Amino acid sequence: MVNILRCASVSSVVDEQAMQTFRDQWQVYSKLVDHDYLSHQAVQVILHRQLVTDFNRPFRFVDLACGDARLTVAALQGTPVIHYHGIDLSAPALAKARETVGTLACPVELEQKDFVSAMRERPVPADVVWIGLALHHLQTTDKQVLMHEVRAAVGADGRFLIYEPVRNEAESRPEYLTRFEHTSRSAWPALTLEEWTVIFTHVRAADFPEPPSVWARLGREAGFSDVRNLFTDPTGLYSVFCFGL
Repeated sequence: MVNILRCASVSSVVDEQAMQTFRDQWQVYSKLVDHDYLSHQAVQVILHRQLVTDFNRPFRFVDLACGDARLTVAALQGTPVIHYHGIDLSAPALAKARETVGTLACPVELEQKDFVSAMRERPVPADVVWIGLALHHLQTTDKQVLMHEVRAAVGADGRFLIYEPVRNEAESRPEYLTRFEHTSRSAWPALTLEEWTVIFTHVRAADFPEPPSVWARLGREAGFSDVRNLFTDPTGLYSVFCFGL
């Protein structure tokens, strides 16, 4: 059964310009996923492996900024997941997720809410919290706050896994943006000029990646003693980190 919760603070009147922006960005993002330009297939394998080997007991899974939940639902197949909680602010994304989660055998909860508020107000614990390509939208201090809240939610033997952009050590944000544009142009040949415009506009405005050392420091300061870099994609732009005790 899929239970859908909608945040009372989310207006039922959706701004058309905001909806168009969502549609444009979602169309481009889906194209990146379909061409595996963001290494989703490898990340799916890594997440699945962590859940069945490093965390081999029944678990409650929280999917922050879940989008359409394609990656996580695929990774959860064959694992002892006993509850899935997907959180996203976008109603269209949750509508897609509702179709995706139908293959899960466990109870499912989909919640329309921003992931920061969802973790701050979470009333029940979790075993595994996952976020992919969304945490980097927060400033460093806000990332730290969220990671503290995740640490409190997962308790003594839970896990927090992230897949996020990474700057090189000592690389500034402007230097990262230059590297991103140069690297992705050659690595993602299927995109049109209009699609590049959507991507670059979004990344320049909303992406605030951290170098690996800062991601590790944020995890340790949040109370995670075990920090591991599980994967870096071939472009060097994204990494998977696992935070545990």
